[in-house]
Amino acid sequence: MIDRRIEGLTAWYQPIVDLNTGKVVGCEVLSRIVAADGLGGSAAALMNELEQEPEVQYALIRKLLESIRREIVPIFARHPDFYVSVNIPPSVFGTGRIAPLLSSLDLDPWRTRLVVELTERQALCDLGRAAIRNARSLGIAVALDDFGTGHSGLSQFVGLDLDILKIDHRLLESILENRTAARMLRGIVGLAAALRLRTVAEGVETWEHAFFLRAAGVDYGQGFYWSKAVPGAEIEALLARGFAHSLDRPPAR
Repeated sequence: MIDRRIEGLTAWYQPIVDLNTGKVVGCEVLSRIVAADGLGGSAAALMNELEQEPEVQYALIRKLLESIRREIVPIFARHPDFYVSVNIPPSVFGTGRIAPLLSSLDLDPWRTRLVVELTERQALCDLGRAAIRNARSLGIAVALDDFGTGHSGLSQFVGLDLDILKIDHRLLESILENRTAARMLRGIVGLAAALRLRTVAEGVETWEHAFFLRAAGVDYGQGFYWSKAVPGAEIEALLARGFAHSLDRPPAR
C-alpha cells in the first residue's frame, strides 16, 4: 500500500530554456500538492520529512517515473533533444534499485533522455558517489544541483563524473547589485567550461537576470520568468511556443 503522505502528490514539470534561442530544451519534474482549485503547491516540507525514509522515497520516485513514462515519453518521440531531470536521492539510486525499476516501467529505451539531480551534500557521500557510478552505467546524465552556495571545497569534486552544474537560485538574487556575486557567477561558468559541463541557472525571475546570465555564458535557465511548474498536458504547448520573445528586450513597464 502506498504511503498516504505521497498519495496526493502529482508530478508537474518546470521548463528549462536555452538562453541563446529561447527554446525549451527540457524540464525538471517536481512533486506538487494540487488543491481543489487546480493550483499546485510546493511539497518541499514533505520532501524534507521523507529524507530519512528510503522506502517511502522509493515509492515516490516510482510514482514520478510512472508519470514521466505516461506524460513525457510521447514528447521524447517528437522532440529528439528534449530531456527530463529528476531528483533521485542516493538512498534510492545508490543502492542499485533504479535499473530494475526503469525496466519494469519500459523506460530503458529513454535512459539517455533522463538526468538525475544530486545536491553537493548528496554527491559527496559514499552513496552519492555510488549513485553517480550507477547513473553512468545506465547512460543517465548527472546534474549537480544547488551549486555555488555550498561549503564544499572544489578539490572534493575531483573524480565526480558530472554533466551539468545547476547554479543555485540564491546566488542569482544579488548578481545585479553585488560585484562579488557577479564574479562568482562568471567563475562558475568558467569552471564549467573548463570541465566541459553544461550550466543551468535556477530561480530566474526577471528579464535582467536572463540577460545577465546569457551575457555571462550560462547555457540554460529555469524559473518563474518563463514558467512555473505546469501539468504534463501543458508541456507540449510550451515546446511549440518557445520563449525566444522573452530574450529580445525587457518587458514593458
